[in-house]
Parts: sequence; structure tokens; C-alpha cells
Amino acid sequence: MYYTIRSLIPDWYEQCNPKLPCMKATIDSCYVFLHPAVLNESDRVYMFKMKKPNTYSPRELLMLFVQFSELRLAEDYALGDIFAIYEVAHRKSPSQPQLTIFTFAESVFPSRGAVYLLNTPSYMSSILAFLKTLLKPKLFSRIHVHQDVEVLKEIFSDDILPKDYGGSGPSLEQLNDLMKVKLEEFQDRFDQLDQMRVDESLRPEKLVNNDILGFYGNFKKLDVN
Repeated sequence: MYYTIRSLIPDWYEQCNPKLPCMKATIDSCYVFLHPAVLNESDRVYMFKMKKPNTYSPRELLMLFVQFSELRLAEDYALGDIFAIYEVAHRKSPSQPQLTIFTFAESVFPSRGAVYLLNTPSYMSSILAFLKTLLKPKLFSRIHVHQDVEVLKEIFSDDILPKDYGGSGPSLEQLNDLMKVKLEEFQDRFDQLDQMRVDESLRPEKLVNNDILGFYGNFKKLDVN
């Protein structure tokens, strides 16, 4: 499904190469990276925090996480649980398409770890009530909401906890810059992916229908604001 999806919804993937101006603008508008440290000998942490309110495109942000996953496929030995951490204090209430992106991401790139929503605003309870209607109970139970960032001290040891959160590890800015360097290092791979498509005529069995993406041969169109 990971590579097949590129052919099924090509309008999402045609403009996702990290070298494109829209993708560079997104990574510059927020802190978004895969933490270089491995936790519990197998876990990776995706981190996201906005620099300014509502300055990124949800589609481009999702595509960045796709590219991070590609890096993991290429060189990572830690393919265990993934913790996705989002600091959402400066985000206005998301629109329906943005919530659809969340469910799309969990469908195509399922996480076996937990999603931590930090510094959550008052409207988060309404959002969670809506997500509960979309997500399977087991998946919904992995979402943890916190009104501050103290839980990060339980996840990270002090030496790798970013300085922005009271640790002695690299700052969010430094970690973001390291992510940019890593993406540039794999530029040839991303260029090859732009040309890669799955030949569905060779598939021995059709794809399984999906509640979020739609039915095989008739996938839902996901509009993004």
C-alpha cells in the first residue's frame, strides 16, 4: 500500500519532493523532524510544533512525514513503535479536510505507538469527540492529550530532551536543521520516487476496500484547504 498509494492519489504526491519550494516553505514554517535518538532501543519520535499560527499547508506537512518514513525504510534499524508528538497550542480549530488528513495518515502509515497532543486548547475535546467517530477504538486509545509539555520528560532522557523543553539536548531549531540536511542527503531517492509507479495489472489480488480511502477503483477525493 505504501507505494501503491502514489498511483491511486497522484495529485497528492506529484508536488511532494523535498526540493520543491512549497515543501521547503513548510519545513521552514514549523519545527518538524524525526528525532535522531532511538528510544527503548526500537522507538522513533516524530515531532511537530508550529513557529507561527496557521502558516503551513496540511498536505505538505503530511508529505513531509511521508518522506521521513522513506528515510526510515532506507536506513533505519529501529522499526518499532513510533510516537508522534504535536504541540498544538497555536493552532486554530482544524477544518474537516485537515481532520481527514489525520485519518488518512493513520490509515496508510499506521502507528503502533502513541500520539501525544501537547499544550492543547479548549476546543480539543470537541475534536477528539469527532475523531472518535472516525477511528477504531484501539487506534483512538493511543491518542493522549496534555495541557502542558511535562510528559516529554517521561519520554526523553534529559540528555536528548530538546533545550526548548528544559532538557540538555539539541534545540528544536538544531533538530530541524539536521532534518533538512538528511532530506538533502537522500535527494536522489526522492527524485526516483517521482518516477515510480506500481503496475496494478501484475497484482495477483485486488486491494482490500478501506473505510477512509474508499473502495478499490473508486477512491475518495480528499480536498485540502
